[in-house]
Amino acid sequence: MDFSSLVQELGTPANLVVNSEPELAEEVEREARERIGPRRGASYLYRKPVYPIESSLFNGIASSPAEVLRELGLATTFVTASPFADIARHWAHVRYCATLTSNQKRILALTKSGSDVVHHHKVAQSEQLGIGLALVVAKRILERKYPGWLFSSVDVDVALHAGFIDGVGPVRQKNKATMRPDYFLVGQRAGGGTSGCKVYALECKGTHGSAYHARQQLATASLQVGSIELGSRTLPSLIVASRLSMAGISINVFDPPGDDDLWTGEYEQFDELISEDPGPQQWTSGRPTFEQFMARKRELSGIEGEPDEEELRSARTSYETNVDDLPVVFRIPEDGKKWLFRTLARNAAHSILRFAGDNSSASQFTTPRASDYERLPIDDLTPDWQDFTVSSEFRIRSHKFIGVEYSMPLPNGASLEIFRGVEKGLYESLREGKISSYLRRADRLRDSWQAVSDEAAGNRIAHHAVSVGNDGTGLRVRVVPRSTS
Repeated sequence: MDFSSLVQELGTPANLVVNSEPELAEEVEREARERIGPRRGASYLYRKPVYPIESSLFNGIASSPAEVLRELGLATTFVTASPFADIARHWAHVRYCATLTSNQKRILALTKSGSDVVHHHKVAQSEQLGIGLALVVAKRILERKYPGWLFSSVDVDVALHAGFIDGVGPVRQKNKATMRPDYFLVGQRAGGGTSGCKVYALECKGTHGSAYHARQQLATASLQVGSIELGSRTLPSLIVASRLSMAGISINVFDPPGDDDLWTGEYEQFDELISEDPGPQQWTSGRPTFEQFMARKRELSGIEGEPDEEELRSARTSYETNVDDLPVVFRIPEDGKKWLFRTLARNAAHSILRFAGDNSSASQFTTPRASDYERLPIDDLTPDWQDFTVSSEFRIRSHKFIGVEYSMPLPNGASLEIFRGVEKGLYESLREGKISSYLRRADRLRDSWQAVSDEAAGNRIAHHAVSVGNDGTGLRVRVVPRSTS
């Protein structure tokens, strides 16, 4: 096998086929009514209607396999419950190195080796690649919609665990979690005179199956993003379903509505709020009250005005009949907005520092409850791995990156080296707890990373692949030939 060509292919951008047609949205709605609704009972009332996205927000999106793997690795930095956590993050980059490529039409597609896997491996592969692809598309859409903002992924379970004392199972082994989305996308204003924070719920789907199966996944996703409320309102959401194929990956994305602003203020206030742990809350998850059930039913049906006695009587009967089938909802109170903003912003910073391997500095952004949540019963109270820190540097163009590097032997005597890290200035700002400084520098550097993509598109870098995100996180994969000395 020619490993150098394979790695070079990792860094080659290809077009993403993204769809959000009104006709498909109608098909998803029909699928939810006719299939998902009867099977889920009254839970159907807690789904969110799906709407198409303006095409200008997703037209012309291109990505490379390396970018998908970088997003996947960054999104899984919450997996810290083992001394092998850093190796697990490294594995997220290695495992799927040979699964994606640019096909003859310059469309991102599955490779033959990526397609020729047995069923149970296909399930895991579609889930993981579905996460990476969804994050690439969702961040691109939101950063086009909100120029000057930077969006980061935060695992929903990790964030909710800091606020709720029940209903949140172990990460990725969720209890009562069929109704929860995968990630929060936390948006922070990186450019401009004032600071701010937005939040979206993101559900990621992936399949090797038919277009019909993808529609089923989207219908189910519309249920999952409706399970979190802020005050009496649902969060804005994106649901993304990727259909994996050697002919080309097709991605469907829709935009269930909601309120997205969490906080606005000055940058000085931002740092003051983020510098301290907001502390755990004692909220409880649970099934909706009748009033909450009634409000959600009317919202889904598009009914406005005051209900009459007949509507109330019918709704009460429906509620009492179906209350045991209603989903568990995580309702953050209205006065919890600032808490949620602080928790999400700190979690985003925590993930970036862990991605760079600096677990010690990342610990300033975690909470005692989260630390306990991440620890396995067999772990010591202060295991040595938590103090592991960055150990490597490399340059992309004129920018120095700080992070960690792993090396593994290849059959031909060469070695595969994978580096993950953060641009040095951004890393130093986060390490010092200066998130507003990090955001402003990230905004200034955005255009620098486009040159990296342009260089990869021209295949001017032999034997290695590079991806850098707007958040300053970088991934480099390269083949180092066998030494002749």
